[in-house]
Amino acid sequence: MGVIFKLAINNLRQQKSKTIIIGLFIAIGMMIVQVGNGFIESVNHGMEKDFRANYTADIIVSAPIPDGVFMDLFGITDLANVMEVKQIPALPDAKAAEKIISETSGILQKSNIVTTQGILFNSEYADFQMEDQDMMKIPVFYMFAGEPDAYFKMFPNQKITEGRYPAAGTNEILVDERLKKNFYEYYKSEMELNQTIYISGVSMQTLIREAKIVGFYKQPDENSAMYSIVYADPSLARAFADLTYGANFVQELPDEINFDFSTSSEDDLFGSDDDLFASDDFGSEIVTSGEVSFDDILGDTTLRDELNKTDDGAWHYILLRCEKGMSDVEIDAVIEDLNNKFAAAGVQAVARNWAHAAGTFTSSVESISSLFTVLIIILAIVVFIIIMNTMVISVLERTGEIGTMRAIGANKSFVRKLFFCESITLTLGAEIVGTILSLVVMGVLNLCNFTVSDDIAKMILGGGSISFIPTVGNFVSTMIIILVGTILANLYPVSSALKITPLKALSKGDA
Repeated sequence: MGVIFKLAINNLRQQKSKTIIIGLFIAIGMMIVQVGNGFIESVNHGMEKDFRANYTADIIVSAPIPDGVFMDLFGITDLANVMEVKQIPALPDAKAAEKIISETSGILQKSNIVTTQGILFNSEYADFQMEDQDMMKIPVFYMFAGEPDAYFKMFPNQKITEGRYPAAGTNEILVDERLKKNFYEYYKSEMELNQTIYISGVSMQTLIREAKIVGFYKQPDENSAMYSIVYADPSLARAFADLTYGANFVQELPDEINFDFSTSSEDDLFGSDDDLFASDDFGSEIVTSGEVSFDDILGDTTLRDELNKTDDGAWHYILLRCEKGMSDVEIDAVIEDLNNKFAAAGVQAVARNWAHAAGTFTSSVESISSLFTVLIIILAIVVFIIIMNTMVISVLERTGEIGTMRAIGANKSFVRKLFFCESITLTLGAEIVGTILSLVVMGVLNLCNFTVSDDIAKMILGGGSISFIPTVGNFVSTMIIILVGTILANLYPVSSALKITPLKALSKGDA
């Protein structure tokens, strides 16, 4: 084997130009792949650290996901009807789910939460006309409302720049500084502390409520992919999330309803036209009277008012933080344990990990990763073809050399080992060079501290910080893939060369 290695090194030296060309292709391909992997690794690591620490925790417990929709901490997406904003369903039996959670080991903290979406309006909202050209600047936000004590103990990293957290049982809100900036750019009006502002829901019900701004804050990670959040008390958020007693009443209607009245005629139900105009005094009192009691027209609205009250016990999710030091495998085991207990107890709840909870954001990163994988495959195919063509030409040029070796007693196995030894040596050397280049490039780019400020770009890229994290696993896997590809690229040219007889090879070499 030592003789073959020495011959391989000598042959590579003698063919410097081809060695350099093929080596550069492999080294540059290695560098591109590693820099891309470093970026994806950085995005995934940064997003996971940010979201688990500040928004999703480790585990999220929700109602069962409706069929045909995508549901996460930030809402429901129905691909069949993207124009309709659907509300997240409430946990049917949050108390039963909490009891099971309390009996499950490995969980350190718990907080219930309501999430919804809204739009901020200034005090002149009734006279304000939205401009189409400024639609991207509309102050839209996510509203988070957790249990007053437990939530901010679980997520204490908001950087409050002015004011304080909202008080329990009030319509007070804590506003993102970025939302404050968007508000000014859209309405040309400053948002101030202790200001009363209007919030509109984004669902079909177009609910509007007054709220008092009691504080401004910055995200824990200013380069976070997270969109603007308004923190509020659950009583306010439930109104926009349609978590009212009336909504729950509709959900609990019996499967069978008595429709006996359907046999009645319209006259029985509403009276006839003759009845309507039978009295000469029809409408005279209403027309002539200076006072009209709308309560008399509407009747008793007590039941309606009660049904419109928010359900104090309704929650969308239960966020769970596991004990420190637990690995992803151990957390997955806790999730599986919870789901088994929910199913056994007949509790309508499902536990998922942080990535499912942040699916709106992680899906964009997964799309970029998939796109990058496709580009890598295309690059690998191009490099494979170039290497194979170069090897074919190289083998054909060395036909005489092959014939000489065969003529002096070298068998096919020896020749095959020699060519594969050359390829492996060249590939490993080029991979080492490519690895060094990728480390240098990633180091230089990290020193430049590139960032993006646009919220849409942050969401797509998984964050505003452009950084690169090299990992041993990525380097090793890439080196193995390229090495295998190079060996495969040699199969055809070497097999073709070995089909030539020594006599024919020598005759071609003499020619």
